Amino acid sequence: MRFFLLLVMTAQLQSMSTPAFAQSDSADAALENIVVLGKVPGPDLWKVSKDDNVMYILGTLSPLPKRMDWNFKPIEEVIQSSQALLLPPQFEMKLGDIGFFKKLSLVTSAIGIKKNPEKQKLIDVVPEDLYARWLVLKKKYMANDRAVEKTRPVFAGDKLSRKALKKSGLTRKTGVTKKITKAAKKYKLEFIIPAVEVILDNPKATLKDFKQSEFNDLECFEKTLQRLENDLMAMRSRAIAWSDGDIETIKSLPYVDNDQACTSAWLNSEIAQDVGITDIRARTRSLWLEHAKATLIKHKSTFAILPISHLLSEDSILDHLESAGYTIEAPKY
Repeated sequence: MRFFLLLVMTAQLQSMSTPAFAQSDSADAALENIVVLGKVPGPDLWKVSKDDNVMYILGTLSPLPKRMDWNFKPIEEVIQSSQALLLPPQFEMKLGDIGFFKKLSLVTSAIGIKKNPEKQKLIDVVPEDLYARWLVLKKKYMANDRAVEKTRPVFAGDKLSRKALKKSGLTRKTGVTKKITKAAKKYKLEFIIPAVEVILDNPKATLKDFKQSEFNDLECFEKTLQRLENDLMAMRSRAIAWSDGDIETIKSLPYVDNDQACTSAWLNSEIAQDVGITDIRARTRSLWLEHAKATLIKHKSTFAILPISHLLSEDSILDHLESAGYTIEAPKY
């Protein structure tokens, strides 16, 4: 069911000197020409310990500059000395007990899932002032794309965001997790993957319901536009700070959390509730903490990955571990 999941969850669902970036004088031109020059030091790690066992956590960030070359050797040395890799919590939708041909028919059923019901266009479903802002950004980043006008706001916003990031020299496909999992396989670490699963017994009907339903994604759409209007330079600054291990700068920069608005639009929909997708944030967080505590008992050293927002937010995962008696050491810059 990954085809359906990826379409929907796209809306939701990272020493040495500061890295040099090629840029021009104007802000817009700089955003269009961000290129990392040379190797950058990369981030430091959080350390969680209890008794004689330790967990090192890398806080990932997205987006990052394309083709960024960061110094992976210190991270690899920690992975090499560890026994397990704890990955971020995942949410998976899986098919029930259906046959091959029924699974195949889902591909056809999913055609058109991105489109608004009743063949409406963006201009028909988005408030006038919001649509005017959309047109300004669309002209800047994807002027010749007519097909996007037929898509739901959540998907239109996602496509605009990807185009804007690409033009700004940034990418969501950072390669950080891929690099870490490759090293973990090389050194034969145990892989720990906390996953909350929801089984779809009738996925074809779910697809049909979604295609025909109203979907309250205007907040997601607006937050996406707001982030592209005001946050691209901050994204660049966060990327540089991550590259340099400067956690304080990342914490100090303003952040428009359109991901939460987009995720909530999906998770709070009637369809999500009907198929049993409830309290996903709390469930995935709880499951990750459960696995973290278990591996800290089982293994001398564990390497873990989490989005940096989970480590820096109020009531973060680190706060929970500290209140449970674990010692936390933050990266030093």
